[in-house]
Amino acid sequence: MKEFSFVVGNCPGALVDVAEVLGAEHVNIEGIAGLTVLEEGVVGLITDDSGKARRVLKDKGVEFEEREALVIDLPNHPGELASILARLSADGINVLSLYAVIGKHQAVFTVDQLDRAKAVFHLA
Repeated sequence: MKEFSFVVGNCPGALVDVAEVLGAEHVNIEGIAGLTVLEEGVVGLITDDSGKARRVLKDKGVEFEEREALVIDLPNHPGELASILARLSADGINVLSLYAVIGKHQAVFTVDQLDRAKAVFHLA
């Protein structure tokens, strides 16, 4: 799974163009995060089709960063997120972004040491 992060203007409709084009290309947004930093909107998203998402963003002229994301099943119990974060922290792994997957009990992370994080969670 890939995360795409980019900056948009901090104004009404700044993100709608990207969302509409992804929808028109039948790319489903599975996770999204956004916030305003100073006068810009910072957006991160994950989709069900990284290849199409990459093409759509390039065609729209959106400058973006792309990172591999880890998907971890997250039991629906108090403290589970803290447990996962503690394991990463104990190995000196910094979390760059975190998403809850819509409609699923999963957390999606990007980290600064991908191979170490995969080893921590026994991911291929």
